[in-house]
Amino acid sequence: MSNASLKEQLQALSLGSPATAGEQGQKPTKPQYNSNKQKQPEKKAMPQAKPAWLEHAQYGVELLKAYFPQCFKDMKEVQPLKVGIKQDLVKLLSTRDDIVTADKACMVTSLSYYVNSTAYHKGVVAGATRIDLEGNAAGVISVEEAKYSTDCRQAKLQKKKPAKPQGKAKEHVNNE
Repeated sequence: MSNASLKEQLQALSLGSPATAGEQGQKPTKPQYNSNKQKQPEKKAMPQAKPAWLEHAQYGVELLKAYFPQCFKDMKEVQPLKVGIKQDLVKLLSTRDDIVTADKACMVTSLSYYVNSTAYHKGVVAGATRIDLEGNAAGVISVEEAKYSTDCRQAKLQKKKPAKPQGKAKEHVNNE
């Protein structure tokens, strides 16, 4: 296997990337401009770019799904993970020579993003089975762990809600 990172491999395989279009002999399409100088083209709202840390974390989760598909699933299918899975992941990745070091580090740091997601917290309920890297049962969620997870999820939801105004601001009246 090549020593190129999975990210580079995924980018090479993506159909819509400019690099792929150039490699296949296709010219990238140029934006069409209106030659009429009186009319200005409509400005479309540009989607905001993701922060770099978020892209890095999501890329790491995709790597985890690719290398450990029995353990890491789409957010709709998330299962609680074994206590101490980070240590297991580090130990296993240290034995793998087919994964570049940067991708290994990305997977380890992205694990916290995965387990702190709202979808993950929804799956942490008392009595649910935890799984290891191979997808095997590795423990059961206690009532305390489920309550902690519920509290974390509620805290995340509270942060997302906009702050309510405390009341109407009094208008300044000039009595001169």
